[in-house]
Amino acid sequence: MHTFPESVLDRLADHACPSIQHRTRAELLGEPAGDGLQAEILQDPLVQDILASQTPDGWLWRGFHGYDGMEAALRILAEKAVSPQHAAFARALDALDAQQDRAIGELGNVGTVLDEGGFGGVRTMLACLLARGKRLQHPLVLAEIDKALASFEFVLGVNAIDEIVEPFKDKLVFKPEVRWPGIYHLRLLAYTHTWRSKPRGHMLAQAVSKLAGFSPIPEIHVRWKSQWIAPASFGMQNFIPDLDTLPANRWMPWFQHMELLARLGVLPQVPAYAPQIKALQAILAEGRGWFTKRLSHSYFHKWGAYTGLALERDWRAAQRRINDLTFRSWVILKEA
Repeated sequence: MHTFPESVLDRLADHACPSIQHRTRAELLGEPAGDGLQAEILQDPLVQDILASQTPDGWLWRGFHGYDGMEAALRILAEKAVSPQHAAFARALDALDAQQDRAIGELGNVGTVLDEGGFGGVRTMLACLLARGKRLQHPLVLAEIDKALASFEFVLGVNAIDEIVEPFKDKLVFKPEVRWPGIYHLRLLAYTHTWRSKPRGHMLAQAVSKLAGFSPIPEIHVRWKSQWIAPASFGMQNFIPDLDTLPANRWMPWFQHMELLARLGVLPQVPAYAPQIKALQAILAEGRGWFTKRLSHSYFHKWGAYTGLALERDWRAAQRRINDLTFRSWVILKEA
């Protein structure tokens, strides 16, 4: 059980950026955030840029995947705590639903191959975004949840990484019939609840324990005909890195994956993660509840399919960096 320092959370709730204020009250303090904060969140320059980009058919920014596309835009709106009931957000979700073929077409064979292989392709990406927009009963969301669970369940039958890989050209590729969890599976399960039951939670904890035991996992690709495809597994090669030597560019994916795993509810059941939690607690204890470790990398600020964490507008002032990293830290500990 983790003790939340009231003075730290109160200060985040009153003095951080509106998005952190809103989420601290809602997610950490269990208090109503209030309509006033929603109005302030909508004044965030990045949020305004996204909303101003909306086309008559509801699409945001330009393409779908990567940077400056619909996927990144919807991620930002959700992370910034824009209400899914906001007219522009709702229209964007409707557009995403109505124009699924646009996303599928952009990713082409890559997205389809990853979907069919159980690695989390374009349909899993779409399901994640619909789930972040609270479209939790959407048929695609429900179908992809089952596929995500199946990918984690596959891990239970694997005793060594060598069992599931083979060489191809100068890469390692998954053997045929292998399924493997990726970042989109984690996101989808972390932000949905219809799947949750004690047996499934236990299964996920066992699967994550195995993944942690395999770490560091080598880079593995998916073979398609005579080509290889990189699955969406950003930052998942090492589930339990040494935080004392972790470079700045790896801290962003560490925060991201720890938060997702914490939201799954599995961390207390995975002993390999106890040192990670203790290390995070030690950093906070040293800062009297604040995360004061000096970290800076473009991954924190550049929002895309796999990167982006900072809710404050920039980290030119040290306190804004501290606000962001402190908020994420306490979310992890609370959800864990």
